[in-house]
Parts: sequence; C-alpha cells; structure tokens
Amino acid sequence: MLIDRACPGGGWNAGNGVVYGTPLRPHVDDTAVTLLALRQRKQDPIVESGLLWLERTIPDVSSPWSVAWATLALAAYDKSVEAVLSWLGSAPDRCVFEHTGTLAMVCLAFDYSNTLSALRGKYEHYPS
Repeated sequence: MLIDRACPGGGWNAGNGVVYGTPLRPHVDDTAVTLLALRQRKQDPIVESGLLWLERTIPDVSSPWSVAWATLALAAYDKSVEAVLSWLGSAPDRCVFEHTGTLAMVCLAFDYSNTLSALRGKYEHYPS
C-alpha cells in the first residue's frame, strides 16, 4: 500500500500521491517515516525515488522535527548524515522547540546508530 501512495516526483505525504488527477506534494517527515518502513525494499524504484527526493529536499528544510526524521531515514539507507546533524546541532540557536516530541526526535536523530539498531532488532522480522 505504501508503494501505491508515493507522490509522482518521489516521496510521500499523509495520504495519496494524486487526487482527482492532481499530483500532491510530498512531505519530508512522511517520506522519512515511509522510507524507514520500506527499508527492506531498498531496490524498489519507488523507494529509490523517494530517497533521492529526500536527499534533494533536506537542505532546504527548516523544521527540526522533519530534519530529525530525515536523519534517521538517511542513516537507515547508509547515506551521509553529518550535514543534517550539524544543522540539528545549531537548531536551538534558530528555533524554539515548542513541544517535547520534537526534542525527543532530535535526540533520537543524534543517537541514530543506536536508534536504528533498536528498530532493526525489534521489527526486522515483520514483512514490508
């Protein structure tokens, strides 16, 4: 089902990729979460397209929540995350974290290696 919901240019949003013939824009956080869910299908062209969209888009994102999710997704696909971690490290100088959920996601992103190890150990046996 997730593959069928991809946006035409890559990535995902919170619903369908196309509604009444109109392509909808993907969202960074939805794309990152979907890529994490589909990491066992790395070779699928739609997954590859979503990953490319995320890599192209992340430099222009200003939301710590979205950047944290993107960090986890990029790391899960063995992509470099140094630049996004650097951005996250300086985020408190630019933004206010208005709720603890964002702060928690940023903490998980900084500890991405342990976070992903925990996910792999717990959820790898589920089919994607």
